[in-house]
Amino acid sequence: MTRHSAFRLSILVAFGLALGLLGWSQPAAAAPDVVLRGVLQGADKQTYRELPFTVPAGVGKITVDVSWAGRERGTILVLGLLDPERLRGWGGGTKPHFFVANAFASPSYLPGPINPGVWRLTMAVASIRAGETSPYVVNITYGRGPDAQVIADTPVKSGPGWYRGDLHTHTGQSDGRCRSLAGQGAPCPTFLTLKAAAEHGLDFVAVTDHNTASHVAELAGLTPYFDTLLVIPGREMTTQFGHYNLLGVADFVEFRLGSPATPNINAMFDASKATGAVISINHPERSTGEDCLGCGWSAPDTDYDRVQSIEVANGGGAADNDGRFGDGPGSGVAIWEALLNRGYRLTGVGGSDNHDAVDGRRGTSPVGAQSPVGMPATVVYADALSQPAILQGVRSGRVFINLEGARPGRVLDLSAAAGEAEVAMGGVLKRTPGQPIQARLRVAGAEGDHIEVIVDGRRRPVLADPVLHGADQTLAFGLPADSVARWFRIDVRAPDGRRVLIGNPIYVGDRQRPDR
Repeated sequence: MTRHSAFRLSILVAFGLALGLLGWSQPAAAAPDVVLRGVLQGADKQTYRELPFTVPAGVGKITVDVSWAGRERGTILVLGLLDPERLRGWGGGTKPHFFVANAFASPSYLPGPINPGVWRLTMAVASIRAGETSPYVVNITYGRGPDAQVIADTPVKSGPGWYRGDLHTHTGQSDGRCRSLAGQGAPCPTFLTLKAAAEHGLDFVAVTDHNTASHVAELAGLTPYFDTLLVIPGREMTTQFGHYNLLGVADFVEFRLGSPATPNINAMFDASKATGAVISINHPERSTGEDCLGCGWSAPDTDYDRVQSIEVANGGGAADNDGRFGDGPGSGVAIWEALLNRGYRLTGVGGSDNHDAVDGRRGTSPVGAQSPVGMPATVVYADALSQPAILQGVRSGRVFINLEGARPGRVLDLSAAAGEAEVAMGGVLKRTPGQPIQARLRVAGAEGDHIEVIVDGRRRPVLADPVLHGADQTLAFGLPADSVARWFRIDVRAPDGRRVLIGNPIYVGDRQRPDR
């Protein structure tokens, strides 16, 4: 085995061990909290059964799975659910799996509070043949905390890999608008955002309407149709001192900064902690004014150790600038790098901030020029295409941004070693004084473009030839023993100088974020 292949293998092994030790692996399916069993006979035809079960306090989601024998022989059950006060849904005979939660529910069911007490599964025995015996099993699972925020119960795709998505989109449930059939400006249907995400080749999309949860119920109804796309519920917490996304939240979180419940921004951050959502500051470089209320980040006393990521490439700003993303002083990247230099460890992400999934062209869209859904794309290395795995991938920092959209096949990855210590992109490399750093990067789908190595915010000419000459190329470089580095990362630029890929850092030192 060569030194290069051994180095790559050890990086992968070390990264996999780190994920396991830190609890970043894809969780196994939870065992049911309640199991109800019974047997149906031919005499039960055209009767109803009600199966009571007790829901304890603190539950935010109830998932029901019903299976029975004899379906192929004509045994048909029709199912519904009652809470302690009312009917919560009647799913008919085609939905033996369903869920209800505070803000969303399966089609045919109503979202709403999951009040403790006796609930009842109602079962109509629509058909069973004379002499037939049909055992049934009902598995009921309670979701709490982060589990109660997940719409898709199972991964859209299993297995680790690079998954491409958009972490910032809007619909007509807040200020998204598009042309109606008659050509008038109208609230843009949520369906169209998911349709655009699928058509643009995304693996996942977060819908982050402003301060509202009304879109989440729609997402739950649409997810079964968009079954190749991971739909992540989110919210853009919109204050007068800045906007930030909660990624992976369905339930209400107080957004009125300065109210008794959230007297300051850090209290707002803490209010969402139990949901497990990723906190991501949006478009910090944008100015606040009448055309973008509270858009620039100016929240006093922000504790960035409570924040997991920051949007360094915003499609709305690019659309206002004829499609060009900010670069240089004052850009989102510059603000991010200044925070990195202060010792904060924030994953850089991108988002289209799309408000019109149909048109988005200046002069014809009712909201003006828009970046299409998926432009830019945030590409996350995750254990699976599931909400928990994608959010953990964002937290891990093994993420890059493609400013040119999804572009399947494009990859930007980084790993490094100092002595026996080895980490992947987003990791913390422990380095003793006098140790050199050996780094390895892989870039695919960018032949002819140029590598830019950035150390503590400054470009370093550490590559003899920074031009990519292959469709999938691996390069090595070193930082000498006497170099001072708190972090380093990689960007890729086109021959004309446009930045096309933004990589996340490897951090050097011992300081760890409190939540990592």
